[in-house]
This record gives sequence, C-alpha cells and structure tokens, in this order.
Amino acid sequence: MPSHDSGFEHQLEQNLRRLLAPGQPVLLAVSGGRDSMGLLHATTRLRSVLELPFILVAHLDHGLRGEAGRDDAELVRSTCRTLNVPVVVSECDAGQLERAARGSLEEAARTARYDFLHRTAKQHSIPLIVTAHHAADQAETVLHNIIRGTGIRGLRGVPERRRLSDTVELIRPMLTIQECALTEYVQHYQIAFAIDATNDSHAFTRNRIRHQLLPLLAKDFNVSIQDSIVRLAGQAEELLQILDGVAEELLKDAVLEQTPGLCRLDVLRLTQQPPAIVRHAMTVLWQQQNWPRRDMSGPQWHRLTALLFNAPPAALDLPGLIRAELRGNLLALTRNADTP
Repeated sequence: MPSHDSGFEHQLEQNLRRLLAPGQPVLLAVSGGRDSMGLLHATTRLRSVLELPFILVAHLDHGLRGEAGRDDAELVRSTCRTLNVPVVVSECDAGQLERAARGSLEEAARTARYDFLHRTAKQHSIPLIVTAHHAADQAETVLHNIIRGTGIRGLRGVPERRRLSDTVELIRPMLTIQECALTEYVQHYQIAFAIDATNDSHAFTRNRIRHQLLPLLAKDFNVSIQDSIVRLAGQAEELLQILDGVAEELLKDAVLEQTPGLCRLDVLRLTQQPPAIVRHAMTVLWQQQNWPRRDMSGPQWHRLTALLFNAPPAALDLPGLIRAELRGNLLALTRNADTP
C-alpha cells in the first residue's frame, strides 16, 4: 500500500474499484504529460490492491512536434521500463494527419489517437482503455460545448464510461478528481513528465478557456465554478440515461425498416410523444445508424421534428447527405449510398 496518504490516489482507487470488474486487464493512454504520468504511476502502485492482472501502456506520437514529440515517446518508454510495464508506441504520418484535418488539426489528432488506442486494445484483447481526463478537463469541455452551442448531450461533457465497440470500453476514472490533488501527487513523488508547449498556445479555444475563462469565472464569479460545472455534467449524464432509455423504447415501436442507408418510421407512433422526446429519439437514431452528427445543430433537429408535427414542407435535406421525406404516415430517412 502507498506510504503517502494521497487524496488523489485514494480517489483514483475508489473510482477504479467502481469502474473495473475484478481481474480485468487495462490499457493506459499515456501521452507523457503530467496528468497521464500521474495516472500511470498511481495505477501501477495500486496494481496489487486492485488485483490488476495486466497493465499495458499505449503512446501515440502525432508527428506534429518533431523532436519534442520523440522526446515524449522516449520518456514514456523509459518510465515504463522503470515501472516494469509493457508499452506500445506508435507514430502518425504528420502530412497524412494534416491532410485529414479538414480545417481542424486538433480534431484529426484526437481521432487518430482514439483509433490507435482502440486498435491496440483489440490487438491485445484488453477490454478497457483508461484515460487521464480530470475535473478541470470536464469543466473546459462543458464550457467549450456551451460556447459552440449545445443541447443536453453537450452539457454532460465527456462521459465517465463510453463503449467504443462490442469488445472495448473507455473509462475516465479521474473525471471527479481536482487538478490540485493530481498536481500535489506528482510533486510529492517527483514524477517526471513532458511539457507540451502547444497547451499554452492561445490559438486553440480550449486553451483560452483553460487559461483565461475558467480563472476569470473563479476569480470574479464563483471560486467553486469547476465543481459546479462538474456537478452539472453529472446531472446531465443522469438525465441523458433516462432520455436515451425512453428514446430507444420509442424507436423500437416506431421503426418499421432499418438498413445502414435507410430508415422508415411510423409517424403516428412518433407523434404520440412530445416533440422534445421525438427530437431526442432522432439523435439516438443517428447514433444507431452511425450517421454524422457534427453538423446537425439544434435548428436542424428542430426542423426535422417540425416536419413530423407541422407537416409542410414534406421533405428536408440534412447534413451528411441525409434526406427526410414525409410520405403519408411514413417518415423516410435516406443517406446517399455513395457517402462513406
């Protein structure tokens, strides 16, 4: 057991006990930064008490930071050697990543990272990926979503648990842990970590939220603003679980035909529910179909619902090359077959 009475380590242990099944192997996503290096050290120290049979570390160098990125990878490798933990390190083709960015290099890098983590977990038959997102990250995410324009789903921030496939889940056991507890832990154990200079760049909205907006809100409005936002995210998550359940039951009754590119629904069954429930059911249907939701803003969901309750127009063209058509008592949703 740890000799230092660490609030961080105790909270992490309690959260992992809640999120892990006994005897489950885990894959730790480790960038080399302070947060993930704290997670790595604490998890290895808790390995015996949590009865973890196998820990694997995964690190991805996005190839965007040159020598600094390679230094981060080497720090992760050397730390894993010291801790006697196996590690998988991979590197992206920076040019290919930039071509895939389509305006958001940050989003392309995130997608590449999660694809790598998912692939590595499947290759090693590991059911759980663990990331180091903490309470400050959660608060930043919720504020970012509000600024961009969001509904209830965006208010939950990043979920504590998310299924990536039939065999792999992602968990975030540090979401309720304050950044100050993590900082104290890293300092106490003198844990080496890499510093990514891009995290201080004000070119990224999230960085401005972290370094400017959150401190301003804490200083001038509510010293506990971070806790308040994290609580709001938790309440939104609880509400979403209820709404998702209601929506799934409604879709079971209303969907008459469902293929990857086509859904036919019974309008009478849908409109027996309030518009807000139907609107939420449509977001769940998009998830089931794996249709793109990034450009489906609030007004788009409202237009789709209005098609059912208010009749004209009889057809709508929606983002992602999806067309909604009202045909008597049927709603037909079709996606262009040539769309990847």
